[in-house]
Amino acid sequence: MISKNLFIIFALLFFSTSAAFAGNGNTDTKVKAKGVYSYDKREGKPKIYIEGIRLDMDYMLRNMRFVDFVNDPAVADVHIIINSRISGSGGQVYSLMYNNKTFENLSDFTITATTASSDTYEEQRKKITDALTLGLMPFVNQTEASNNLVIRYRSKDVAAEDFAVDDPWNHWTFRGDVSGSIDIEESREIYNYYFNARADKVTEDWRYRNSARRSVRTKNYTNEGEEYSSNNTSNYFTSSVVKSLSSRWSTGLFASYSNSNYSNIWYSISVKPAIEYNIFPWDISDRKVFTIAYYIGPEWKKYYEETIYDKLQESLWEQTLRLDLQIVQTWGEIEAGLNASNYMHDWSKNRITFDSDLSVRIIRGLSVRFGFRIENVHDQIYLPKGEVSLEDILLNKVQLPSTFEVGADFGVRIQFGSIYNNIVNNRL
Repeated sequence: MISKNLFIIFALLFFSTSAAFAGNGNTDTKVKAKGVYSYDKREGKPKIYIEGIRLDMDYMLRNMRFVDFVNDPAVADVHIIINSRISGSGGQVYSLMYNNKTFENLSDFTITATTASSDTYEEQRKKITDALTLGLMPFVNQTEASNNLVIRYRSKDVAAEDFAVDDPWNHWTFRGDVSGSIDIEESREIYNYYFNARADKVTEDWRYRNSARRSVRTKNYTNEGEEYSSNNTSNYFTSSVVKSLSSRWSTGLFASYSNSNYSNIWYSISVKPAIEYNIFPWDISDRKVFTIAYYIGPEWKKYYEETIYDKLQESLWEQTLRLDLQIVQTWGEIEAGLNASNYMHDWSKNRITFDSDLSVRIIRGLSVRFGFRIENVHDQIYLPKGEVSLEDILLNKVQLPSTFEVGADFGVRIQFGSIYNNIVNNRL
């Protein structure tokens, strides 16, 4: 009987000891029971990599010492991508996308930060940095850096009704910009000035946009006593109203007016209804967008000079199909668009444009960027009749006929060395 009891005791000791050694690994991550995690903190600070928009990194380095900033996304614990969109009030809405790379018990998520059009640069960078800080707290909490954090809440209790806002402008915002440049030499003078104005209203269901632009470019040249001048003037006004029908469908009405002596257009007026479908819901438009839009409507044109089709004015119908793709991921970004339009009276008068911008991280420390644009042009119905003088060509006075346009750009970035970027030093 004693030997039997001893056998049972030794068996219990053996199994309990084996279980203890099995649970005494070098890592402190997840144990076998689903949803149960270790209470131990990871050593050091979270390593983060940020990209997307231009940021004041000096300010962030001074105010976010609870993380390690790294130069290479391949070694980051958290990869943050920041995009921005213009809000209805003229400010910016920043989408901060947190992509978890190494923390097993945390998932990816997105938060937003909003700045007002009246915010100073100091206020803007503080709001972005504060939002970044709040979003990083779940990751910091998994490391020993959380032991040195102190969180304070500075506010008085405010009743909910105190947050009601009286908006005398009813969501309308207005903006105007004037800019210019002067370049003077002994035998050459160049004057440029631009004027832009906007009036917008944005709500959850409606979006109203109105914009106007005027551009004047004047060039004067003197050569052997002869004077030459070029004066290109253009005006453009557009107005649109768009209604959100669902999470993917939208419809709208677009009207425009344009004038350009460079393109021989006294005026061009168009009114086009449109409909648009987004393959993805609009609430994730900061990460991916794939839209299909169709426009159709009349145009009325009048020209400075008789065109190559013997017209001084005409009325036309035009239709346009537009596809847009935007994808933002930790490996890079893709933007591509395909635009096809034609005049209904003659389908041979058409234009097809493809433009793309691709940025890809190949391997650690190596990324490439490639941009490409090509146009198949057969809709230059506004070109003036007659020969174009050499003087007009050299002075860039008029638009020349062309059946295509091609443009491309390419870039490579190589980086190696220390992965850390935590030190601020602005000395000489």
